[in-house]
Amino acid sequence: MKGKKILLFFLIIFFGFNFFVGCKKIQSIDEVSKNLSNYNLLLSFDDNTKTLYGKQTVDYVNSTDTTLNEVWFHLYANAFSINATTKPVSLSYKQKAYPNGESYGGIEIDSVSVNDEPSQVNVGGVDNEVLMVDLNKDLFPNERVKIYLTYTIVLPNCLHRFGYGDNTYNFGNFYPIACVYENGEFDVDAYGSNGDPFYSDMSNYQVEIICDGDFNVATTGDQSINNVDENNKRKVVATAKAVRDFAFVMSKKFEVISKKAGDTTVLYYYYDDDNAQASLQTGVDSINTFSNLFGKYPYKTMSVVKANFIHGGMEYPNLVYISDSVEEYKDYKNVIIHEVAHQWWYNLVGSNACEYAWLDEGLTEYSTLMFYKENPTYDVNVKESIDASLSSYLLFSEICSSVYGNFNSVMTRNLNTFKGDLEYVYVTYVKGVLFFDNLNELVGSKNFIKSLKLYFKENCYKNASPGNMINCFEKVCKRSLENYFDSWIQGKVVLQNYSN
Repeated sequence: MKGKKILLFFLIIFFGFNFFVGCKKIQSIDEVSKNLSNYNLLLSFDDNTKTLYGKQTVDYVNSTDTTLNEVWFHLYANAFSINATTKPVSLSYKQKAYPNGESYGGIEIDSVSVNDEPSQVNVGGVDNEVLMVDLNKDLFPNERVKIYLTYTIVLPNCLHRFGYGDNTYNFGNFYPIACVYENGEFDVDAYGSNGDPFYSDMSNYQVEIICDGDFNVATTGDQSINNVDENNKRKVVATAKAVRDFAFVMSKKFEVISKKAGDTTVLYYYYDDDNAQASLQTGVDSINTFSNLFGKYPYKTMSVVKANFIHGGMEYPNLVYISDSVEEYKDYKNVIIHEVAHQWWYNLVGSNACEYAWLDEGLTEYSTLMFYKENPTYDVNVKESIDASLSSYLLFSEICSSVYGNFNSVMTRNLNTFKGDLEYVYVTYVKGVLFFDNLNELVGSKNFIKSLKLYFKENCYKNASPGNMINCFEKVCKRSLENYFDSWIQGKVVLQNYSN
């Protein structure tokens, strides 16, 4: 009897240990934020000149295992300057992006200091998109340094992430943001027209925005102050912990409605929407569905923002653009679902979209179809959608082969290697959907969802690679899948009407 009790004791210890290891929780935002860099931005916008004046403090932490003597920052706004050689808008979208004729903007760095001492700086990279700041001394791993910058930003009349139209002023990728340091160097990919050519680490933000009082302002994070003073100036203060970027959109036409999705307040900023409540509900349903499928959305707010934008939509942490040029309302809701899914596959689980865009875009597009499976009232036939994707992909590859002699279907490659918008979309989005659907069939829906849950859990608040995803699927499915992934990613797989 004593022996059985001892055996039972060890069985409890063994299985109990494995249970708690398997159920290890994702760190809370407050826990994660303690080890991140901190951005403090003081911004003032002049509507007459379309100019934003900024004072920025970066409490930068060296999160690498390497001693640094400088920190590099992206100056993405300079992609919109008059002398830029790598254009942020392709020729096929140029007329739509610049309805009033080509317009230019950019960022001018006025001063830089490090720990209250002047710093030697250089501006370089493609189109002066990189600011290199000398730290004056070595910064060892886990040490911090304070970098102070002042700058002047001119907003172009451009319907893009960064720019303004008749209805909204879009501030995406506008401020100096630290380059990701990996593989022994700072990542400095140029801001081109293909895909989402930006990449960043998780950080904390405290942002104050001063603008005219008749603007309403949607921001990343939680707004603690939003008031208008006696001089008709609006002050907005937003705080965001553990996010990958900060963006805001301003408009004099915004109406705002909100609704709860669990612990999250979903806000819808809009104009000219007769289906505003349904649009808001789509945002709520998206947060609830993806929280159930992949892991809980950990933030207090999520803003869905109608905006002047040349493409269907755009994702930023806690805030997404939904283009007012989307004509069919069914498509408009689809964009909301897709962009909200990016809160999982871009923000919470980051990846280098310049090198393997399929890892967030392909997965996000397939997650949108997963949403429809979970929400049949949206009346989308998922099988028909996948069949249509396959047919259009095969037709596109056939046309490319006849025109160019071959079709490059390699998925993991730099954005600047795509021949244009269509090739990027078909290889990243369309083939991405076909890949994830085939993977779902191969491992089974139960293992597929369990693998994505594990991928989210292990990589939340981090930057992931294809290897991280493969590892999670192999753990769950208990089989080698590297060759299978490779056949799709490297363009070796031959696609046919396998869904029939």
